Amino acid sequence: MTTRDPEKPLVSVIMPAYNTAAYIAESVDSVLDQDYPSVELIVVDDGSTDGTIEVLRAYGDRLTLLTQQNQGAAVARNAGIAAASGDYIAFIDSDDVWLPGKLAAQVGYMDQHPQIGMTFTAWHNWKPDPSGTFLKPDSAEGVHPKNPDGKSLVERGSGWLYNRLLFGSLPHTITVMMRRDLVERIGQFDPELKRGQDYDYWLRASRLTEIHQLNLVTALYRLHGEGCITKYPDTNYEYEVVRKALRRWGRLGPRGEKTSLGAIRRRLAQTCFSFGYHHYWEGDPRLALRSFRQSALRYPWSASAWAYLALSAWKSVGRKAH
Repeated sequence: MTTRDPEKPLVSVIMPAYNTAAYIAESVDSVLDQDYPSVELIVVDDGSTDGTIEVLRAYGDRLTLLTQQNQGAAVARNAGIAAASGDYIAFIDSDDVWLPGKLAAQVGYMDQHPQIGMTFTAWHNWKPDPSGTFLKPDSAEGVHPKNPDGKSLVERGSGWLYNRLLFGSLPHTITVMMRRDLVERIGQFDPELKRGQDYDYWLRASRLTEIHQLNLVTALYRLHGEGCITKYPDTNYEYEVVRKALRRWGRLGPRGEKTSLGAIRRRLAQTCFSFGYHHYWEGDPRLALRSFRQSALRYPWSASAWAYLALSAWKSVGRKAH
């Protein structure tokens, strides 16, 4: 087990894992090799069949291994949180990597700013070379400023973020750190959301605390073409998350900030258009047709929505004919 410093706040790191035997050791090592002295790593295997568990068992008591039948990342994260005992909760996925110094930087900032319940940072996309090998970039040597301008925070990503988050999920899960008491107030990740459960969680957090984006790069997000991000869903989860937030809290932020109805209509239309566009080219044209109809009704001034509505109607008829 990693030696802990009882005078330092304990950080519980939650890692869901599913069929990432090729990458997970590098992810685990990036947590265990952090220079912050008080960490517990909880890995929740979500029904892997590729040897992931064998890789994890080799670490012995350096990590806590939980197993479950395949139920998705939300359920896995909830199980990890339930087993956590830390003052802070941090998240990493089992194919991504933290840079040295990540935990120390975020704990240091949050210790100095006790009113802030959640922080996140920038990250780098990590692509393989032409042979498929992942070579760490020079920036992987350790935490470094995204823009070396001397500022500790990224202004756009810091503050009472609810109204900004209605227009997109700013934090990347692998960079997030939260206070345990905030997590307890928010509750569980929504298991009904097969995608976007993290976006939903940050929206819920944004009603309860300021969120600060540190002006640092602290993680590498591995782009290997094998994750769920490459499998486009049949449900427009982004639309559902935003609609859920609006039904619950409306357009008014926790400090009185108000988003215009027109901006919300454009935002919802955009999510429908994007979902329809993916399905028009790579998925189900009937789903595309439905989505472009929603987009056009929400923002009828979009010529692109009407054009793709007509094209997807024609494509759907052609598919039916065959």
